[in-house]
Amino acid sequence: MPAININGKFRHITWDRLSNYATMAGVPAETFLNRYGKPAEGHQGLIFHLTATAHATYAAQLNTTGWETNPLMTGHTVSVDTATPQQEDTMATTTFTTGGFDTVPTAQELSAFIDALSISKVRPAPSQNTNSNSLLQNIVKYKAMTLRKNESNAFERTHTLKEKPMEWCTTQGMVGIEIEVENITNPLHPLAYWDIKADGSLRNNGVELVSVPLQIKQVQLALEHVYNVLTEHNKPDFSNRTSVHIHVNCRDLTQNQIYNFILLYALFEKHFYSLAGNKRMNSIFCVPLFRTNQLNVLDNVVYGLSPNWHKYCGINLLPLYQNQVTQGYGTIEFRHLYGTSNQREILEWINDILCLRKYACEISKDDLLKNIKEMNTTSSYISLYSQVFAKGRKVLSNKKDFEECVSNIKRELFGNEYLNTVKHSDQSDYWVTVNNLRIRG
Repeated sequence: MPAININGKFRHITWDRLSNYATMAGVPAETFLNRYGKPAEGHQGLIFHLTATAHATYAAQLNTTGWETNPLMTGHTVSVDTATPQQEDTMATTTFTTGGFDTVPTAQELSAFIDALSISKVRPAPSQNTNSNSLLQNIVKYKAMTLRKNESNAFERTHTLKEKPMEWCTTQGMVGIEIEVENITNPLHPLAYWDIKADGSLRNNGVELVSVPLQIKQVQLALEHVYNVLTEHNKPDFSNRTSVHIHVNCRDLTQNQIYNFILLYALFEKHFYSLAGNKRMNSIFCVPLFRTNQLNVLDNVVYGLSPNWHKYCGINLLPLYQNQVTQGYGTIEFRHLYGTSNQREILEWINDILCLRKYACEISKDDLLKNIKEMNTTSSYISLYSQVFAKGRKVLSNKKDFEECVSNIKRELFGNEYLNTVKHSDQSDYWVTVNNLRIRG
């Protein structure tokens, strides 16, 4: 969450609340963040004056026709001495009083204001971008990636791989890696690539190691380094609470290529869960798409730039765009993989994801949809599976694994047209089930 200088004190607020405050100030959210955000995060750190009167007026205007065209200005911009450390806390834990500065709202006033926002302010549906062959980075404005090139270049001049180099299906693209681990009792000091962060979901001195965006050729060396750091003065524990998340950069893909990427994943989702195992498939933190109806909002997410997605699906699309959960990085997150000390497993996992990304860029959207629509035999599925994972692992052989994912996609994409086709065959799974249950189809 962004840290905003509210009445001289930095407080973490949600992106939704930042958007509301930006409206109050009469500026775009990005301008608001740049003015009032924390200097340590590259912003100006100016004071945003928030008054109880402004809260009440703004909340009232939410129910007034045309209030959007009459934004309320709330005070003046005042410079902050950035050399002096600023206090920091969160809006959720801050205690407001009516004494002292009369510009500080009471807890009751703040609560009423937030309630008014959540009830009255309905976000309009985003307009669909019709230029689906434009790169995502030309449609959505992202902050520049923090690559820390000097640090990584210096490390790569003095360190080389110890293990056999990974044979990647492609070296195109970039990935970010998040590794959760417990039992870290001594400090970690990586020389490059990695940051260490706290993670409230872990126990027993658990931490999360988060990489900078990595070129594919850097991934193996970065993993070797971080595992050396982990074991140098600690005995890391990859318990059932830990996992490995992979973020795949999509800024340099078109919307059609991103759509293909997600469809291919949905088609071969059982491939990834067969590798991650039943515990991960049954985890509430990485739910399979074939157990959800998320595909029916895929068009709106990809082309409408909508954050209408659940974070805890195995494939998480929320990092693509700014929303309540994230500021937006232009990435797709793969959440399935369990915590592991086996570097090769992580390398192979990333390579399988890159197989999807590579093929998504090689096939047109129309051709992929045509292939899926006409995919009526196991052999046709295996043929595409072999093409996509030509330089990856091939672990699926069960006919039911194929059929479930294909049927799920067809049902979501083609609806009644698909169901009517299924009903035409008396020997289809549909009719066999109907007859066994003695119900009308």
